[in-house]
Amino acid sequence: MDLIKGIALFLGWLSGSLAGIAAILYSFGYLVARAQLNLLGLQGLVAQDADYFLQEGAKFFVVGAADYLSPLFPWLYFAGWLLLAALPLLALLGWLAASRRQALLEVRDRFLMRGAHVAERLPWSWRKLAFAILVLVLLLRLTTHLNPFVDVLAVADILYAAPLSGESRGSAEVRQWLTSSDRADLVLLKGRFGELLRGAAEVALVVVAVWYLGAASPWRLWLALPFMLVLVVYTLLLPMAYGVLVRPNEYPQVTVSSDSPLLTGVRGELFLLRKTGDEFVFWDKAARRVLWVPAAQVSGLSARASRLLFKE
Repeated sequence: MDLIKGIALFLGWLSGSLAGIAAILYSFGYLVARAQLNLLGLQGLVAQDADYFLQEGAKFFVVGAADYLSPLFPWLYFAGWLLLAALPLLALLGWLAASRRQALLEVRDRFLMRGAHVAERLPWSWRKLAFAILVLVLLLRLTTHLNPFVDVLAVADILYAAPLSGESRGSAEVRQWLTSSDRADLVLLKGRFGELLRGAAEVALVVVAVWYLGAASPWRLWLALPFMLVLVVYTLLLPMAYGVLVRPNEYPQVTVSSDSPLLTGVRGELFLLRKTGDEFVFWDKAARRVLWVPAAQVSGLSARASRLLFKE
């Protein structure tokens, strides 16, 4: 009976965890998809379903781990083998610590007393100084990383519009990388997202440090609240920046057999943006227009390799 009860508890925990994971994937996928549609100028024109958002959210985490955490994998592999080799030594140290527990406790108490005496002699509280430093770090992160987020997300309607005269330098740079045919610019786009990702990671570390610094304060939550709000903003902006900088804007190039009057005038490349049970959504590259064609008017469709929408 205990085994069955344990399995039931595990299944209940797993179902709740899966629901939470699905909600996170859906939220991140929604932000990725909306940012990409805003970039292309297709916001409100192409509808996506929940499955699409889940897939985009999963891709965000998978691609992020593969592209930005993969350099750590060899070090983790080495650390794992090093820890395995050190297990006998760790076991010996554990045995010595257990046999001399009282002496180790006395040494620990001695160090703690010395630290307390040093803190009493100092004219300032080290916690307050550390908190002030973390506030300066947070302000530095905001001034150096928030504007790049704004520059990235300001790039919009790239399928239709030429660069705006009042566009910021950062936005113009991102637009140039996106529309360039040089594949080296893809590396620059990923590098820009990597910078934003590192900035968000630094803010997360600051939040953790502030939380532990305020452990003895009754105002702990209020002290950490501004830092948490900044972390929430960065967390929401990251998938949106991914949708602009990293998410491939590739769609299949198609040839369509149809009696629809919308397709009779198509002379250039045609891309399939979306297919539902009722309609096809195409992008006419030469005319720079989006076409909605009822599925009943399409008698045949052949697809070729996916290509970038706005690169020659």
